[in-house]
Amino acid sequence: MGGKVREKARVYYHVFGDTTETLIAGIVDARAQGFTAVGHLTPFLDEDRDVPYFKTHANKIGDAIETVRKYREAVGTDVDLCIEIHRRLTPAEAVQLGLGIEEFHPYFYEDPVTPDNFDEMAYVASKINIPIATGERFTSIWEFEQLLSRNAVQYIRPDVCLVGGITGAKKIAALAEARHVGVVPHNPLSPVSTMACLQIAAGAPNFALQEYPIGEDVSPKVDMVDGAAEHDGEGFLMIPTRPGIGINLKPGAKENVPMVPREVITRLHKDGSVIDQ
Repeated sequence: MGGKVREKARVYYHVFGDTTETLIAGIVDARAQGFTAVGHLTPFLDEDRDVPYFKTHANKIGDAIETVRKYREAVGTDVDLCIEIHRRLTPAEAVQLGLGIEEFHPYFYEDPVTPDNFDEMAYVASKINIPIATGERFTSIWEFEQLLSRNAVQYIRPDVCLVGGITGAKKIAALAEARHVGVVPHNPLSPVSTMACLQIAAGAPNFALQEYPIGEDVSPKVDMVDGAAEHDGEGFLMIPTRPGIGINLKPGAKENVPMVPREVITRLHKDGSVIDQ
């Protein structure tokens, strides 16, 4: 893979909540645990998907800007904020919100619009002054190349489990390296996925940040494996030194920690159309 370029990988910690107050408490707690970056941080909240969504444009954008302001005020500049939009905006809305939160210096602005139209993402990138992160739904090196060739992204988000494993992700990272674009591996899955992503962090010079889902280090997830990633207490995971990806499944992992199917519940707008949350 070209050799190790770092000893540890900076990570961002997941924060969830259906109220601004809950999310702020999560950010403060993450800082207390030593994390210097927090992600999955949406200004639109993780609300119940059974509740129809509606806000006026003024409230939608104004409330989102105010929410990001509160996030920044809660931790000052001690914590980088990774703002997650979950494809909720039109290009025009994405530009307006991006300009509105610029003063709070987000580390990145993730998936402001749907990833299907590369020109739309390029349009948003050309109008705002904060970095865009995207790519978690892409499955091939060609999709990333189309995005990069349009200068539509500043942080790519390949998912090792979708793009052809470590080899596929390393190729994509090299494409981005040639354009001085950072790599933030997408990783919402398991301790195994985390360790695979750390191989990209270890070998990619343009690695920037690693997604670290909440609950990785506690039961039941930690019971799956021997040699889970270690947080150093200062916002970094140590690069493993054991063979392979540095981890082994524990005997009986499949039986003791069975797969739990996730029901996909689509949230609807008050008018009956689909909201991507």
